[in-house]
Amino acid sequence: MENKSRSATRMVGLKLTTVFIIVLLFGCEDFLTGPLLDQNPNEVDDVSVVSAEALLVGTQVTMYGVMEGYLNRAVSMVMQQMSGLQTDYYRDFNCDPIDINTNGRWTAMYGTGGLVDMKTTQEVAKEQEKHTLLAISQMWEALVFSTAADIWGDIPYSQAANPDYPEPKFDNQRDVHLSILSLIDSAISNFKKGQIYTFPADHDFTFNSDTDKWIRAAHTLKSRIYLNWSEVEGGYYELALQEAEQGIMDQTGLGDWRALHGASISERSVWFQFFLSNPDYMGAGKLLVDMLTRDNDGRLGIYFLANETADIVGVSPADSSGSASMLNVVGHFGMSWKPEFLSWYENSFIIAECYYRLNNEEMALQTLNYVLEGIEARWSSLGYSNISIPRYSGVFGDSLLQAIMNEKYKALFLNIQSWSDWRRTEYPQFIDNNGNSTECGGSENGEGVPRRLLYPEKEKSTNPNCPQNDNIYERLENDPN
Repeated sequence: MENKSRSATRMVGLKLTTVFIIVLLFGCEDFLTGPLLDQNPNEVDDVSVVSAEALLVGTQVTMYGVMEGYLNRAVSMVMQQMSGLQTDYYRDFNCDPIDINTNGRWTAMYGTGGLVDMKTTQEVAKEQEKHTLLAISQMWEALVFSTAADIWGDIPYSQAANPDYPEPKFDNQRDVHLSILSLIDSAISNFKKGQIYTFPADHDFTFNSDTDKWIRAAHTLKSRIYLNWSEVEGGYYELALQEAEQGIMDQTGLGDWRALHGASISERSVWFQFFLSNPDYMGAGKLLVDMLTRDNDGRLGIYFLANETADIVGVSPADSSGSASMLNVVGHFGMSWKPEFLSWYENSFIIAECYYRLNNEEMALQTLNYVLEGIEARWSSLGYSNISIPRYSGVFGDSLLQAIMNEKYKALFLNIQSWSDWRRTEYPQFIDNNGNSTECGGSENGEGVPRRLLYPEKEKSTNPNCPQNDNIYERLENDPN
């Protein structure tokens, strides 16, 4: 792990310093740019002159901005793990989500540094039979666009990043996810083929070209997609379980798909850079703080800093209280934090839920306590030796499902998947420790928790195929009624 960090960090420092400095200077900008990323491969007549390896480096950095930046912050507010306190962050997802700034993130996903470069990387890698390189690029495409379909629903995909379609159609969410499942299968096949050349390991910031780890991550991602459709597609819980049983099994975290960050200015985490520039824009969400407090869960002080009264306080939507605690960016979530996009504990929670759905409550409960024990051990290995995480006994039926999903919600702190979990299960319930609803307007007077993001205004104005009258409370295709 240390060798990987040193080599990958060196690559970041040498090639991408400018990229990250720009992010630091402009705070909440998540669309990463720089000399490498500004090279549009679509403008090159001969793709053979393009370094596919260099494009992969740029793609990884740009996608960090997509997966860790504004979209992540927006979802964290929707799910009340965090709360907006100032300016757009107070308005956007605190009961008046009218001006959601997703233009830059959409551009990052689809443009240079995003899907355009992914497709070019894959084209060159196929021509040169660089199978591992091809597979890694396919996995990044699968992660980012399965996530995009989870938060927007219908998105451009089959015609996207194709100069023949300057106004690409919007594919329905189901078709996007089916295509991505096929893409992941292709990636697994390519990983198993091996290379006919030595792929530079330090170009792969995730697993240093360890194909076994990539294949396990691929199965976990397939499992997540099947799980997100399981309430509207028969037999998908079985498929999700089958994939999860081949997924990430390393409790230590070495098999997790993480971002790569370091302490130098050029490498700091996106969340840390945001709070460095905007320390009072966001605070702790009341729902999560209440849950951790109720369960005497030791992660409360890991996730959040105490406020000026030495308390950890979360605030509800539409509450601009200045007493809110901040994300603990001086601790675990500091400049070197490496967020997990896919993890062992997510894979284990999937297994627990699938056992429950398939009427094996004994194994569901056993798996739940197994993953909680593993999470506690992992935090202890990181120096939090006194942490305590609750265990469960004598729970069954809906109470068992609630326990699984509530614990997954706490563990997947600042992970976009939490939104899909809530839509599918209605857990966690948005009720504070006093029994009051934390939904916008309360459970009776408001429309409740948003169910999707709005399309960017730029896409609405430039692509006639973009739906114009979208609504944040509109249910997605895989959102059960």
